[in-house]
Amino acid sequence: MAGEKMISASISLQPRIWERLQGIIATGRVGSAYLFSGPSGCGKEGIAIAFSAGLNCERKPQGPCGECGSCKRFRTLQHEHLAFIVPLPGSASTVAGGKGQLKKDRENVGLFQAAIQEKATNPFFKIVFPKAKQILISSIRDLRKTLYLKSHIQGRKTVLIFDSHLLSIGQGAAGNALLKILEEPPNNTTLILVTDYKEQLLPTLSSRCQQVDFPPLDPEVMTLYLEKMGISSELVPIVTEISQGNMHRAYSLLDKSTEDILVMIKDMVVSIFTEDGSNWRQFINEYSQLALNDPQEFTFKFHLLQLWLRSAYRGKLGLSSNVSLVGLDEGSLSFVQKLREIDFLRIDTYLEEILTGMTRNLNTSIALTNLLIKLHREMNEGRLYG
Repeated sequence: MAGEKMISASISLQPRIWERLQGIIATGRVGSAYLFSGPSGCGKEGIAIAFSAGLNCERKPQGPCGECGSCKRFRTLQHEHLAFIVPLPGSASTVAGGKGQLKKDRENVGLFQAAIQEKATNPFFKIVFPKAKQILISSIRDLRKTLYLKSHIQGRKTVLIFDSHLLSIGQGAAGNALLKILEEPPNNTTLILVTDYKEQLLPTLSSRCQQVDFPPLDPEVMTLYLEKMGISSELVPIVTEISQGNMHRAYSLLDKSTEDILVMIKDMVVSIFTEDGSNWRQFINEYSQLALNDPQEFTFKFHLLQLWLRSAYRGKLGLSSNVSLVGLDEGSLSFVQKLREIDFLRIDTYLEEILTGMTRNLNTSIALTNLLIKLHREMNEGRLYG
């Protein structure tokens, strides 16, 4: 799905949100800053792109029409009035100009251009750079240099700041730099901050934005979307149930078979719940690297483990699982039968702490070590194994 289809697909997934934004386009009462927040994978980034296209459509208030010159440029996300700010590798004190930084900038530009091409075809493609844990102050400084320049092109400048909660990392230098822009917004310009973690954003930033809160994707809407993508009828219900309204998770599942998923879960369970020092060391090293280089895959795997354990908990209570993944219930039941007593809610909390910590730049190696120590302590106390 490319170009115009990408934008229309984003709109179809969040009809109520789009109705509100379309009203803003129609009336022309456009704010200088918006905060799009909601759970991961619910379509915020795609809607932000569609809103930007609508604000620049030459046929508004009907826009985005998909046919005018402006909309055609938005198809490839190569528009004069569209700018992206995303987390990049580097330190908070990075200042452009040094030879080392210039080399990094060239590398980042190449990666970014490739990511934008992918984003233009898939609204749920997540732009993620290895070792990128914050939005750099240099990105905001570069943005400021261009925002206040007068444009001779019809339309409205739009800046999309993805993972905007990462403006607050460290001393929040990037966030404070952006605050100065929001306090004196450029004419005919709209900034859209997009985040899964609204509560982590600096209050001084969120208070200057109009709030747009996104709900999780409706399962029926998600099912229809996957069917239109040509996903097999057997896989659609599995993907819908496991992803739980998160389209990022859904895409992570599309290239995996049922057997792949079960093997992935089994390997994690063996590594975590077996008292074997070598297994634990391998697990910590492997997942620390995964968190650094592919945080989305790291989060996806821990979500699968959570889902599997919750299925085991339902089995312990004598309830059937609502997950249609063949083999999940059987594996969970077998796991429960091997345990004398297990506090599933406690373990679920441990896993949730890991996932939450991923948004706060935790030291993954230490966090995983602490996770295993907590489980080891429960094992020794006889809570997990008899």
